[in-house]
Amino acid sequence: MTTFLRQVAVYILDHHGRDLSRLQIVLPTRRAVFFLKQELAGLAEEAMFSPQIQAIDDFVTGLSPYEIADPVTLVMELFESFSEVDGNLDLERFMRWGSVLLADFDRIDQHCVRTGPLFEYLTEARAMERWKEELPDGRDLETGGDSRPFFLLFEKIQQVYHLFRQRLDSRKTAYRGMMYRHLAEHADTLVTGSGRFDHCIFAGFNAFSESEKIIVSRLTESGKAVLLWDTDAYYMEANRNIEGGRYLREYKYGKVFGKEWSWTGDSLLTGKKEIAIYGVPNATLQTKLAGQLYAGMTSADPSGTSGPTAILLADEGLLSPMLHALGEEVTDLNVTMGMPLKGSLLFTLVDSLFELQRNTAEAQPGGDVQFSHKFIIRVLNHPFIRQYEEFLQAGPGGEGISAIRLLRKEILEHNRVFLASEELIRIGGQSPLFLNLFTPWDKHDPAGVLRSFYGLIDLLREVYKENRHAIETEYLYLFYTLLKQFGHILETRSGRMTLTTFRAFLYDLIRQVRIPFSGEPVSNLQLLGILETRALDFDRIIMLSVNEGILPSGRRQNSLIPADIAAWAGLPTYQSQESITSYHFYRMLQRAREVHILYVDAADEPGGGERSRYLLQLEMELPRYNPNITIGRKVVAFTGSAPTLPEREIAKDPAILASLKDHLATNGLYPTDLNRLIASPLDFYLSCVMGVKAQKETEEELGMDKLGTWLHSVFEKVDLQYLIKGADPTMDEIRHLLKQEFEEGFHGYVTGYGLNRVYYQVGEQQVLAFYESQLGRSPRHRVLGAEQHLRCDLRLSVRGEEVLLKLGGKIDRVELAPDGRLYIMDYKTGKVELKGKKELNDPLSRDEIILKDPGFSTGYVRQLWLYQYLVLRAMKEGWKPGGEALLLSANPVSAGFYSLRSPEKPFENPLVFSEDGDP
Repeated sequence: MTTFLRQVAVYILDHHGRDLSRLQIVLPTRRAVFFLKQELAGLAEEAMFSPQIQAIDDFVTGLSPYEIADPVTLVMELFESFSEVDGNLDLERFMRWGSVLLADFDRIDQHCVRTGPLFEYLTEARAMERWKEELPDGRDLETGGDSRPFFLLFEKIQQVYHLFRQRLDSRKTAYRGMMYRHLAEHADTLVTGSGRFDHCIFAGFNAFSESEKIIVSRLTESGKAVLLWDTDAYYMEANRNIEGGRYLREYKYGKVFGKEWSWTGDSLLTGKKEIAIYGVPNATLQTKLAGQLYAGMTSADPSGTSGPTAILLADEGLLSPMLHALGEEVTDLNVTMGMPLKGSLLFTLVDSLFELQRNTAEAQPGGDVQFSHKFIIRVLNHPFIRQYEEFLQAGPGGEGISAIRLLRKEILEHNRVFLASEELIRIGGQSPLFLNLFTPWDKHDPAGVLRSFYGLIDLLREVYKENRHAIETEYLYLFYTLLKQFGHILETRSGRMTLTTFRAFLYDLIRQVRIPFSGEPVSNLQLLGILETRALDFDRIIMLSVNEGILPSGRRQNSLIPADIAAWAGLPTYQSQESITSYHFYRMLQRAREVHILYVDAADEPGGGERSRYLLQLEMELPRYNPNITIGRKVVAFTGSAPTLPEREIAKDPAILASLKDHLATNGLYPTDLNRLIASPLDFYLSCVMGVKAQKETEEELGMDKLGTWLHSVFEKVDLQYLIKGADPTMDEIRHLLKQEFEEGFHGYVTGYGLNRVYYQVGEQQVLAFYESQLGRSPRHRVLGAEQHLRCDLRLSVRGEEVLLKLGGKIDRVELAPDGRLYIMDYKTGKVELKGKKELNDPLSRDEIILKDPGFSTGYVRQLWLYQYLVLRAMKEGWKPGGEALLLSANPVSAGFYSLRSPEKPFENPLVFSEDGDP
């Protein structure tokens, strides 16, 4: 295969001989620059001076008098420019659209748009009136809140634009578009008049911005430049419906850069190619398939004579899983994309720290800062912090429980929803790590946050230096240098920056930072993104994520300029980007012999659903023009049988039977246990007999179970302290008990705001309403006992063997009615539904319902039935609640519920007991 860059190298040597020192070569990417140098070196028969070979950005930067400013500096300069127009502008509010405005200025200058007509269009009075009509009644642009600076921008955008450029010009800095526009406007002096080169070759381009077009045209018109195109007759002539040839056809047939055109090949029309298209269930599985495909290629061609292979990631987020899918045995590869800092573990730690500091509360105004347990645990469980913990444990004096584990234990065992900064540092033993993590940040002191991050890097650096984790250490170094860069910016601007704005700026910088991979650039396997393929050719290609919305990307345009105005002004739209992406797609196929294209065919997967339109074009159109191309479709599915689930049955061997008997004889059965046994015998065995408990978690919200526990303790206290003694409590006394019991039992919960406040108020209202109903009742029942624990023994014959069973229950309240009837009452905070009386007193269905029905309504009846039975047994044995002598003949027993939802209406057990006390 003769690559495009080999053709360029041959052309250079044929037309310029061996004296190349005054020749300038401009290519789309720095990657292409490297490979062109390789091609020239391979063709050179003797030593010679190399031409100047540069990527176009480096070429423009070299000719421009400006330096490119970093993004944060640019946004800050734009803010200062806007502040000259509107002194009341808030930086935090400006950040919501400042970066978008900067991107719009960049596009405007890249394409040399006449700013006067464009900005006049944007500030048109009729458009402003139309927007004004959409504001709510009583508000206008002057009082419209956040909209005011936005609309003021459009009124003053021309002024802001020129002020911004003047500020940058005075410092000899620029954004990329400003640099390109300046070079285009001064092309005769800065470009054609440059003494850096005598002749220039532009190779491998397909679409120029207007500023690039002006620069290249000036050079071609002066006879100092030629263009070498990498095009194919398929989309240039045979099938002009392909959008990938849009700009190239315009350049060629419009003679934009002169009459000569070099070159147009016919690889897509005549070349032999094998293309396989795979539908894959999810994005990550693509990487596994790609790894298998590459393994098959290398096993079939172990010497690598077939030519270079490229794995192309349309979704660059798949880089990490792709590296894992290749495996350790693949060592000869080159990764060109770099690992984004935003996708690193370090970034997740930084983000967790911001969330920790953002989600704080104060126990009282001016009090100590309280951190949320969720974000404390998230930080403590982070791999970097866990690694630090292991590092300390391995060092001298590292025995025992670490402070991190102690803190986790404190949070879980005592349900600590919020913990004060001072308490956290005390639990940590004043360790440097705890001081760094849990010292509150001053929300108006970004420089202090920087110092905190520097301290954290110093702590973690020792860990990863000791353990020799190269990638983590590199992340720490990159983050450190990024903070240094940011600190330089803050030296003059920190006074107007809040923590929110600081975070937005920092994250913007992090998004642009990548860890470069070290590798052999000429490796047989290249792992790269779509844009990095410009001017490069590969014999075999494996391409991932060829889905609509990824290739091409979705039709989203993050701009303050409406799409119709952008098109009118000559700015590129999403159609322009789709044309460029289409060219990259087809150019990749031009010289490739073997192509594997993967896409996600599951609609519910991220990045999945619809395959790219390019695949439809490929299948429907390309084979009609070239019969040498074979296209096959394959669907990838998970293989293997479904896992066999273990049977939910435990054989009752002698050991298990012994443990069951022991549990029944010692712990016994309570109503909750009995209901659990009927609903799920396995659950009963695991939780009650084996003692398997659910993992304890810290809970922020009270929930109905916690609400019930709290209210039950209040009822007990009121009964014991007042009603059993014959006294009536006041509502204020009940409120005091409510508060006291909550603070003692649930001090970790915050009830000052949110759902817990609602729960507290609802619970308080229910208790007060219940006692208002009770105290106003006539005739009233006398309270004899509260929280009565009753137990009795039963000896049963099971399979010819006597088994001891203890029955137990905790009765909330014992009441005596004026007619002598004894009431066994239980409190329920939720809704109460009891099984129908008719069904329960039908001898044919009663036993079946009581013994087998797992429903809640039957469970409640079963609970009351057991309470009633326990009381009857206790009365036979002389039970005297509150010192009151009770007789079965004089004091018949009833059981029921008080529902706090209907305090005036008790629910009585519908199951009727016989005269002798048996149901």
